[in-house]
Amino acid sequence: MSIGIWIVTGLLVGFVTSKLVVRSGYGLKRDLGLGVTGAVLAGLIFGAVGTPEANGIDVFGLVVTLAGATAALITYYTLFPHVRAR
Repeated sequence: MSIGIWIVTGLLVGFVTSKLVVRSGYGLKRDLGLGVTGAVLAGLIFGAVGTPEANGIDVFGLVVTLAGATAALITYYTLFPHVRAR
């Protein structure tokens, strides 16, 4: 996927994943930012490892961005459980 599609997918996946992982979400901006960051990092890592399928618009590319966004959200809320949106 191109970086633009990673960002759009990260926004969508970040929002949905935040509702699944955290149940209520702690801030729309933070959750979207984490989703985009996770999706872009996962796409870059899988692309650098030599997995060209991660760069296509297909199911595997979406799974990569979903995994990246989920990992970013879980990691953040595990490391900072006391952080709440105001």
